[in-house]
Amino acid sequence: MRKSLQDYNVSPSHRIDADAVCVQCGTVNPEGTLICKSCGNNLRDQKRIRMQAEEELKIGEELPSPRNIMLGVITVVGAIIVVIAGFNADRIMLWLVGASEVVYSSEGMWTGSLGRQLNSLTQDLKNQMIASSRIYSAIKNPINSNEIEGLYVVAVSDADNNFVPVGKAILKSYTDNEYLFSALLDNGAQIRGVARKQEHRLIASWDRASCEWGDVRGAVSGIVTKREDGRYEGYGGYEKGNANFEFYAFKLP
Repeated sequence: MRKSLQDYNVSPSHRIDADAVCVQCGTVNPEGTLICKSCGNNLRDQKRIRMQAEEELKIGEELPSPRNIMLGVITVVGAIIVVIAGFNADRIMLWLVGASEVVYSSEGMWTGSLGRQLNSLTQDLKNQMIASSRIYSAIKNPINSNEIEGLYVVAVSDADNNFVPVGKAILKSYTDNEYLFSALLDNGAQIRGVARKQEHRLIASWDRASCEWGDVRGAVSGIVTKREDGRYEGYGGYEKGNANFEFYAFKLP
């Protein structure tokens, strides 16, 4: 005898071949129904298509497509770049400052109103007689202060990673987020300019800082970052030379 449609609907051999909920109209059909009672949607085909899609998705997860592989590579590379940037943020920022195309304006730090203010600041620094005991005390026990104005010892690191004093510097508020600075080094060089405060950093761009060494003047740039122990670590560049320089600054009490 030929089976009726209802026989197929209730036959155990077909119950696993169809979805119960029709995606076309949302009707919940009795278990084993092959054709939706409301809209006539083929629930068996619906399940077959759904299972194929799920299987392809599963395979796609187990065997990544070229697109997924590329996205994964991009993600990993991006993460590496973020980590590297985190460890080298100061050097990267210095590179950005130094690489910008600006017209060097060394003379602007020596003439006009700004030059006169920096002359006065430099004279104040020259008048400061700092005892050796005070210098080495500042290096040995850095002052961790939120007030960045004042006098500083300038130092470099030797082959044994010891800090060696090489000069002195002074910092004075100029505008809301800018500071005038002047540094006198033991080799006779004088560095002066305007530094911009950015979070825990001070940045001096090429057109806002200058160095005078002997009878030669040239633009400089640099970035100084305050470390957790209170000392300042700086990197700089000089237009008259190809190499960057590294230095440290310790606030004097």
